[in-house]
Amino acid sequence: MTGTWFTGYTLIDITETKVVRQNSNTTLLRQQQRNWETVLQIIGLRCQPLDILAPAHSEYASMESHQFGSYYTGFHQCWKFKFYIEHSDVYRSGNNPMFLLEQDFNEIPIIAGLLESVPLQDPVFYTNGILKNVYFEVSF
Repeated sequence: MTGTWFTGYTLIDITETKVVRQNSNTTLLRQQQRNWETVLQIIGLRCQPLDILAPAHSEYASMESHQFGSYYTGFHQCWKFKFYIEHSDVYRSGNNPMFLLEQDFNEIPIIAGLLESVPLQDPVFYTNGILKNVYFEVSF
C-alpha cells in the first residue's frame, strides 16, 4: 500500500507561528498557533502523518477558483497546507478518499476573529454546505 499527499484549504486563520506561550504581546500569534494545532490534532485522529507542510497564506484568493461554500464570494484570504500519510485509505469510505477526514473536521471549534477576511457564522470548521470553509484534495 502506498502513501498519499493531501492538500487542505481553509478560510480560517491557521498560521503556524510556533508561539506556545501567551502574553500581552503574543495573543494573536498564540491564537493562530492554536488553530494550527487543532488542524494537526484532527489529522492525527486516524493516522500518524509522516510529513506536514505548514500553512501557506495567500493574500487574497478568488472564491471562484476554490471549492468553498457558496456563502463566500469575491476574494478572501486563504490558507493552504499539505500532509503525507503512509496508508492512503485511512480516510476512505466508498469512492471518497477524504470522507472520514471531512467528517473529523466538520463542526470542530476554532478561534475566529484573527486574520480571516470572511464573516464566520459560527466559529467552527465546516466541510460541506453553503458555509464550507475547509476542504481537501488528494495531491500528487
